[in-house]
Amino acid sequence: MPTTVPVAALRQPGGAPSLCVRHGTAATRRKSVLFRSAPPTWSFLLILLGVLPFAIVATIMQKRVTVPNWPFCRACTRLRLRRLLGGIGVALLGFIAVIGFSAAMPPSSNLTAVVVLLSFAGLLAGVAFASTGGWATIAAAKPTSDGTDLHLRKAHQQFRAWGNGPRGTRRAQQATP
Repeated sequence: MPTTVPVAALRQPGGAPSLCVRHGTAATRRKSVLFRSAPPTWSFLLILLGVLPFAIVATIMQKRVTVPNWPFCRACTRLRLRRLLGGIGVALLGFIAVIGFSAAMPPSSNLTAVVVLLSFAGLLAGVAFASTGGWATIAAAKPTSDGTDLHLRKAHQQFRAWGNGPRGTRRAQQATP
């Protein structure tokens, strides 16, 4: 069940709770996290004109929200480490495979190009997997289209109780002018 929390409430001193949003356990680490919104759906049509027009429009239209003290628990830290090390490991294996197979296989072989391309795909897959190890991805939150709220996709029920309870409601009312 998704939860929406006002950004102004999270930016206040002591605004973020002392429990992990994702797991509902005690926070052991706090990080400053930059959350970015997804580009508008229509902007993907610009890819037909080229990647550069899409990148420019997506960057301009993107909302960015920084929360200075986002809480993370030990499970979040371990999840981040597993994703980073797993992605780096797969990328490293892909890199070694590209070098090794391109050097070991005879150039006249029909399989050389296929094996090198598959190894390169492994390299890209590892980089993509490692990119899911960022703090913002672990937190699983995106700013709303106006940038005033954070939409939490994987909020634990204990955090939802904090956000929807009198404390979260009071913070949200205090944060709005």
